[in-house]
Amino acid sequence: MKKIKPFPLVFAILILFSVTYGAFNISNNISRRNEKLSEISKKQERIKELKKDISELESEISNSDSVKFIEKVAREDLGMIKPREVVYVDKDREKDGLR
Repeated sequence: MKKIKPFPLVFAILILFSVTYGAFNISNNISRRNEKLSEISKKQERIKELKKDISELESEISNSDSVKFIEKVAREDLGMIKPREVVYVDKDREKDGLR
């Protein structure tokens, strides 16, 4: 009969350490991957918003020669009014920050 040697304790500890270290590394890598995917998702959403803003600005630029656009800028940005036009200001709306 052959005698079976017991598995040395040092090898068992080394294997346990290796498995634990490997599991820890995999866990950290998965965590970092999820963070990067989340970051990518946020940046893609931001890109969509910026593309929408760009298309709106391009639309404004293409319409900038129209009379309606010029009137809109004069009224909203410069506060101009037409001759003999009466502007009513609601003080309650100004207090609420609504104008």
